[in-house]
Amino acid sequence: MYILFTEKVKAKEYYIKDLLSNKFLFEIPDYQRAYSWTKENLKQLVEDIWESVELNKARGNKEFDQYEPYFLGSIVLCSKEYKDDGCGIYDVIDGQQRLTSIIMLIAAIRDLIDNEEYKKVLSDLIYQKPNVLMGIKESIRVKARGKEEEFFKKYILTNGGTELVKDLDMEELSEAKQNMVNAIEVFRDSFFNENGELLEEKLNEFIVYLLQKVVLVVITTESFTSAFRLFNVINARGLPLTDSDLLKSENLRVMNPEIRKEYTDIWESHEQDLGKEKLDQIIGFMRTMKLKNKVEESVYEEFSKKIFRNEPEYLGVNFVNHLTAVKALYDKYIIDGNLEGVSEEEKSYYKNLINIMREFLPYDDWMASVIRFAEKFNDDKLVLEFVKVLEKRLVIDWVNGNSFADRLNRVYGILEAIEEKDSLEEIKEAPVFLYDLERTTAYFENALNDIDFYSKGRMMIPKYIFVRLDMEKRANEVLDYSDKIMIEHVLPRNAKEAYWKDNFSADQRRNWANKFGNLVIITGAKNTRANNKPFAEKVEQYLSKKSDFAITKEVLELSDWNMDSLKDRHESLVNRALELWTKF
Repeated sequence: MYILFTEKVKAKEYYIKDLLSNKFLFEIPDYQRAYSWTKENLKQLVEDIWESVELNKARGNKEFDQYEPYFLGSIVLCSKEYKDDGCGIYDVIDGQQRLTSIIMLIAAIRDLIDNEEYKKVLSDLIYQKPNVLMGIKESIRVKARGKEEEFFKKYILTNGGTELVKDLDMEELSEAKQNMVNAIEVFRDSFFNENGELLEEKLNEFIVYLLQKVVLVVITTESFTSAFRLFNVINARGLPLTDSDLLKSENLRVMNPEIRKEYTDIWESHEQDLGKEKLDQIIGFMRTMKLKNKVEESVYEEFSKKIFRNEPEYLGVNFVNHLTAVKALYDKYIIDGNLEGVSEEEKSYYKNLINIMREFLPYDDWMASVIRFAEKFNDDKLVLEFVKVLEKRLVIDWVNGNSFADRLNRVYGILEAIEEKDSLEEIKEAPVFLYDLERTTAYFENALNDIDFYSKGRMMIPKYIFVRLDMEKRANEVLDYSDKIMIEHVLPRNAKEAYWKDNFSADQRRNWANKFGNLVIITGAKNTRANNKPFAEKVEQYLSKKSDFAITKEVLELSDWNMDSLKDRHESLVNRALELWTKF
């Protein structure tokens, strides 16, 4: 991939001292992501620059003029105001993390250095206070985003500001401000030795090299569209921008400036509430709801190339409004599980069911179908009935060993049915739910009877099945399955006690130890020694202390465990599972 430079797009190398001259004033738009460089990024920046200094010395370059420069990367700017003398105010479209870090590095050195001449030069590079007497206006070389602007001015741009951050309460700061405090501390610590002594020679050498030999390529354009295109080209090379970062910029950039700040705040409140990972997930659900197929490129590229291209009106305000609506549905129906307009029993049932699905199903794509159904039909009673049917189909596919791709295709088919049908009954009767049900039910029964049911789905399948059956016995309660849940064997897999050998033959132990009927769920860690004890002792000393599950208590109430009791329980569990999951 390459960049074509024209009269509208220009690129030029600048040393830091020239970049921070009167020619440039930089503003970081509110729609850009907050400052997020980690301590590792910051340490690497200082180490790389200092390593370049040391490398020049090692090459025998005695004169500073002979030193090779260090290339720091590029920034993309879009001009906001441009004067005939070449001076201008620029929005930073890409490279704001790097540029902000350089400003903080200079500020940290300014407050450490003793040389008053150096201190004044460094101060003037990044901030000029207003002076009414001299007719000098305030000049901020890099204007931070609105949410960090005052913090940046007080603790970074102002002389002595970096020395004050040690008194801040980190818990009261936003993540971006915490990252800025970390940056200042990393930069200051870089110039002290292990004894806490300031390395003045290193400090002086470093700042001279930073200003005179560190180079940035500055790419400027007058077109916001061109700037954003460059932003995408540069970041396609592997910088860690998420889908939500890219979509945030693309959607906010097309908005009227008068409302951009409002929608930036909306977006960032979602980021704060959800975190980047969950926000990316919800945006992924939006993509799935729109396209109803497997992701072929990145989520961002699919929005850009497929969705926005076909629905240009969706880009911008409509996208952010839809994101807000989908987040609200996600919070209500997936996270909180709070239904309205239904009975208390139905409220408890839904909350329990959605919590189990969310915590124990091995993938999340099905959530898009719940959100889309709720969005279309807007009826909580219908949502409850839909989720019951959805869960049946998902569990059958999972237990039957369908591939992940097949299970995803099921979700896409369900989304198609939601779009095409006008009622829940029509959706339930769609082929995506009922096609070949007799055969898949037979497979499901075979899976429940598997000789090694214990190991299915890396033991996640038996765990899910038991938790769901337990829920059915206590459906009117609001349940909590957040504790660590383990699968335990009633008849031990490696039986050593005479009791087990007397009650079960070698073949019976081999063929039944891992079957459905011989398993129970407990909380906490297993105890192999206690598990081998005779049944009555095992119940009293181990299992009864490890389980409040109703489904497990059925076993604890028995007086003995032999082939008859094992077979009876196995048959009972299989029948209950068939009744729960195969009756559509």
